[in-house]
Amino acid sequence: MSQRVDEWRAFVATSVSAVEATRTSVRMTLDDSDTALSAAASLGAREKACCPFFDVAVELEPDRRVLRLSVPDDADAALAGFVSLLSS
Repeated sequence: MSQRVDEWRAFVATSVSAVEATRTSVRMTLDDSDTALSAAASLGAREKACCPFFDVAVELEPDRRVLRLSVPDDADAALAGFVSLLSS
C-alpha cells in the first residue's frame, strides 16, 4: 500500500495539472502526454482491484484528459483519506 501511495504522489506531481475533489469524487486533469495517460490507466486499474467500491474512469474530452475516481455516498470517508494522501 505505501508503495502505491508513493506512486500516486509521484503521478500527481509529474502528470497532473489540476485536482478537483468533491465529497464523492476526485477528478485529476492529466498533462497532455501518452505517459500521463498510461500511468493514469495503470494506477486506476490497480486502485480498482484493491478497492472495488471505487468507480474509475479515464475521460477523454476534446480539450483535456481526466482520471476520475468516485465512490458511493457511504464510502466518502475512504475517498477523503485517499485525496489527503495525494497532497501529504
